[in-house]
Amino acid sequence: MNQSISNEVILQAITELSYLVKDNQSDLKELRTVVESNHNELKELRSVVESNHNELRELRSVVESNHLEVMGRIDTVEDHLSEKIRKVDGKVTILSNELLETKADVLRLQQARY
Repeated sequence: MNQSISNEVILQAITELSYLVKDNQSDLKELRTVVESNHNELKELRSVVESNHNELRELRSVVESNHLEVMGRIDTVEDHLSEKIRKVDGKVTILSNELLETKADVLRLQQARY
């Protein structure tokens, strides 16, 4: 009888271990599904990140190009305004000199009257 109890206990243990193995296999399948799903999500996210990175590179190139163009325009405007300022300054100098001459002429006329 000892032998039969022992065999029954062993059989019971094997049966329970078999169920545990099946449960573990089921859990592993679920985990594998989750891991595969996460892996696919990561692939998609990587694709999105790479796409965004490429777009940022293109935008950076556009910004740099626009910056160079604007700086060129600013330089042109500065040169143009500097030239105009020089011309206006020359005209103001001439007018100032003429005004001084006119004042001197008026002063001489006033002195000649008296």
